[in-house]
Amino acid sequence: MAKITKGHSFGGAVCYVMQDKKEAKLLDSRGVLANDKQSIINSFRLQCQLRPDVKVMVRHISLDFSVEDVDKMSDDFMVKVAQEYLQRMNILNTQYIIARHYDRKHPHCHIIFNRIGNNGKLISDRNDRIRSAKICRTLSEKYQLHIANGKDHVHRERLRGADAVKYQIYDALEAAVQRCRTWEELRALLAHQGITLSFTHRGTTSDIQGVVFEKDGLRFNGSKIDRKYSYSKISTALKQNEMHQRRGSVNGDSEYEDYKDHETHSQRRSSNSRISEALHEQPYGSDTFSGVHIGVSAASSFVTDVASGIVSATGAIASGMANAMAATPSSPSISSGGGGGNNSSEDLADDEYIDEYGVRRKKHRGMHR
Repeated sequence: MAKITKGHSFGGAVCYVMQDKKEAKLLDSRGVLANDKQSIINSFRLQCQLRPDVKVMVRHISLDFSVEDVDKMSDDFMVKVAQEYLQRMNILNTQYIIARHYDRKHPHCHIIFNRIGNNGKLISDRNDRIRSAKICRTLSEKYQLHIANGKDHVHRERLRGADAVKYQIYDALEAAVQRCRTWEELRALLAHQGITLSFTHRGTTSDIQGVVFEKDGLRFNGSKIDRKYSYSKISTALKQNEMHQRRGSVNGDSEYEDYKDHETHSQRRSSNSRISEALHEQPYGSDTFSGVHIGVSAASSFVTDVASGIVSATGAIASGMANAMAATPSSPSISSGGGGGNNSSEDLADDEYIDEYGVRRKKHRGMHR
């Protein structure tokens, strides 16, 4: 990673980079007389006379590598990476020095360059921090260097001023955002740590455009703290927290219902188990259960006999009906008095006759048919 600072005094920058207690070692330089610290300072100052109108001409870059890369980080390799960094940053045709420090566990070097080029033109610093971050990652991937996991590996104890406050806000947001569902909850949690929260609006409208955090008189936009703490991304995180809590509440009720059902089933299984154990224990004696078995057997025999009788009777009835239907008489049989029989006119008495229905009848006195 690279940390870029700006200033107007080459004397202060060179003295810091080349101080003995830092165990400083000058690895590379260009365009300066490097006999000692003062000669380096004078060389920078001399070139600044090309642009006396420029007041902030000093650039100081701390180029830091991971402690995981100590074994591969020789002086020559460090110079190679630093020079490629300057080239990719388009810091060309100007004065610079590269000095390595050995006062920390992690390898690192310091670059000081003159923003006023050798031809008097100004080295552009537009979006230099954004470009620097991308170039550092590109170089790390190219040379297979260890990439630290973001802000988690920053040494907080070394930070001062605005950087220290920014990381205090960052750490507070890391703990608070995941616990809150609304902006008001987040505001209350941050207030306990001396951090205030406010919104910026689009023009004169009420539309919220961004969020600002303030601590110890220093204000930072959310996206400046970290990209994941912009207004839109925090809003998304809060909504997700609320949804997760709702789902958790629903799941909690469902789990409770499942628990009650489980208890009911457990009680039923326990009851059935006790009944089974009681039967196996036979508290009434073996004779009692023998009588029960005999009674059940007799009842079963009786039911079987009744069923057989019903089946037999049903069969007989069905057989009789079939026979009756099969026996069809060839001629009606009429007896006397409507009783049916074979009647003919030859065996009629003098006072009898056959009516229109074929029935033998007595003649009434005084009536003739």
